[in-house]
Amino acid sequence: MIGSVISATLSQAEQDFAWAGSLEVTNPASFQRIRIDDPIDLELGGEMFKLMVDNKTLDRDGVGMPRLTVSVVSPTARFVAPRAVPMDKAWDEPVWARDAAEEAVGEEIRWDLVNWLIPGGRLAVHEASPLDVVRTIVEAVGGLVESLPDGTLRVRHRFPVAVPGWATANVDHVLTDESDNLSCRESHVLRNRVNKVLVRGYLPSGDGFLSVEVDARPDGPNQGRTTFYGGDTAHLLIHAGKEVSLADPLVSAGVIHPGAWQEMKVTQDIVFNGTATATLDKPASTIDSVIWIGNNLGPLSKEADDRTITVPNAGVAIARVTYRTRAKAWRLYGPPMVAGLDEYPVNVRFVGSTREILGAGEIYCQRGDGAFRGPDISEPLLTSDEAKRSRGRAEIDAGEALQEVSLVCLHRPGFMPGQLVEVHDALMGQSWRGKITSVSHSADGPKLITSLEVVRHVQSSV
Repeated sequence: MIGSVISATLSQAEQDFAWAGSLEVTNPASFQRIRIDDPIDLELGGEMFKLMVDNKTLDRDGVGMPRLTVSVVSPTARFVAPRAVPMDKAWDEPVWARDAAEEAVGEEIRWDLVNWLIPGGRLAVHEASPLDVVRTIVEAVGGLVESLPDGTLRVRHRFPVAVPGWATANVDHVLTDESDNLSCRESHVLRNRVNKVLVRGYLPSGDGFLSVEVDARPDGPNQGRTTFYGGDTAHLLIHAGKEVSLADPLVSAGVIHPGAWQEMKVTQDIVFNGTATATLDKPASTIDSVIWIGNNLGPLSKEADDRTITVPNAGVAIARVTYRTRAKAWRLYGPPMVAGLDEYPVNVRFVGSTREILGAGEIYCQRGDGAFRGPDISEPLLTSDEAKRSRGRAEIDAGEALQEVSLVCLHRPGFMPGQLVEVHDALMGQSWRGKITSVSHSADGPKLITSLEVVRHVQSSV
């Protein structure tokens, strides 16, 4: 027994994962018996909270009675340091997101989020707590982790209801000036508008591929030559990703002319170092053959950038890949003499610009006119379109014009971050709705109040 409690605070915000607070007690004997990690059942205004002792403090001022304070936290705190042992693990086989998360914590999770199949080799952690694993998974699809009052770990979307739906969705609480509201504070937060994002389920090989090389093919127009002299014509090959548009090249001496497109076969050994991805040297139009030199990680898949190769299973392996690639031929003619020299260097400059090409494994998420493009999202854990849409919506909802409002009201049970609340009207001129982002209960003797942080949708100024 913890004894008589004269004051208590308890809160949870969306950036947290647990309820946390403090209890001030009066009985020194009870305080002495309390041990770290002891379970505590706390009733606040008719709502029960399953908690555990995080730490306790004895504070004396030498005059009055000592102050005895017990800090409490949800039992989900055992999934993080210092209570949890860091783990190293790689899921080499395909695994459902929920299964991987529950395996990490060793118990069931209240899963109010999309569940999707993560390919083998995509999920791996090093020196991570069990909660870090869960967060890695759920944040990939725009989710977050929290604790319910009964101590259950729960995952949900950052915006359980999309922002445009707040006006018509069923609300969880209605607060009125007559019965509930004690104070209200509005604030302005500058937000970067976002209503369009590209979500891809892989890490691209780069922002755009462009390479220039001398055509050294023995049967090519240079006949295997790679050294040239004044008056010679050097044939070049330009490899560019399909997302790259070439500008006309510039040369320091001589003239350069375009030639025909060339298709050629390339054989390359690609290396998998405990991963499920590898990169080709050139963009591949097709893959002709694959020979596994040792371990076989399964069939190869070519991603939208034409260079990233993925396999179903992570591992240490080498694959000998024969593929076809296309290159643009250019002819560089060097004059016999430059500045009185018959041997001289030439600088050739090729420049490309990237353009939008939507490939396999990529989707656009857009709301309205899509005029405010957010940063592209590359997340290898995302495979299904449903998972990508979940992440995209989270980014777009967060990019809406949202105003932060702080409310203080008389306590009522059942408040949780993520819930919708309707307020009448806190002297704001009209009733409004918003999403709760933080809940804080405070009890001092018979006085019990609740502080809420809420975001509401306002008319955008941009």
